[in-house]
Amino acid sequence: MKPQESWDNSGLQIGSLNDDIKNIMLTLDIDYEAVEQAVKNNVQLIITHHPFLFSSLKSIDYSTYEGKVIRELILNNINLYSMHTNFDMADKGVNHQLAEKLNIGVYETLNIAGAEGAGYGGIGNISPRNIIEYASEVKTKLNTGHIKLYCNDKGRNVSRVAFCGGSGSEFIYDAISKGADVYITGDIKYHQAQSALQNNLCIIDAGHYYTEYHSMRAIEHVLSSYNEFNVSVLERNTANEIII
Repeated sequence: MKPQESWDNSGLQIGSLNDDIKNIMLTLDIDYEAVEQAVKNNVQLIITHHPFLFSSLKSIDYSTYEGKVIRELILNNINLYSMHTNFDMADKGVNHQLAEKLNIGVYETLNIAGAEGAGYGGIGNISPRNIIEYASEVKTKLNTGHIKLYCNDKGRNVSRVAFCGGSGSEFIYDAISKGADVYITGDIKYHQAQSALQNNLCIIDAGHYYTEYHSMRAIEHVLSSYNEFNVSVLERNTANEIII
């Protein structure tokens, strides 16, 4: 596993590294409903991608949502561990799993952030296809109910694809500089989409959750190889959009 970014808070969030663990639950994010599910299934360890505790706490107020979650975890002896930017940059981490979902077998790192080529996202080639058809294909492969496509030409063919799981807007210019036709990521804002289009880059915003949740299956695969662990995955979007 690669080192986390200096601003990140991966690692043990709540609990003890000395606890004995049998039942493990994996989920992209932690919320109260996830903790309830863990209690129901006698889980001793929850592993998330996104850290629950990101900045310093000044108090733990049980009347707040955060306080209720912390209280339930402690009362039920459930450890909470997060793998965030270190999993983003891992060789078989978030973006490797996204590449597999998109059937991009050979790719290079989109934004190199550390030694040995570690970094965020990837960029590779596919057989040329129409952008509308490809966007529909991405929607199906990522199992999302909807996507946003930003593109000035519906008849355009694309063959060079950049991608980054989660919120990847800061790497738009990496995609442009490396000659991508289309960039697949999440959390794209209006003016960011404008900048991409002005530089002849199409963007598929498939959502933060849908570009990352599948990566928890990679962790499940590793942990399940150890017979002493019972591992489950909770695939639950804690920021689900309702399209009206």
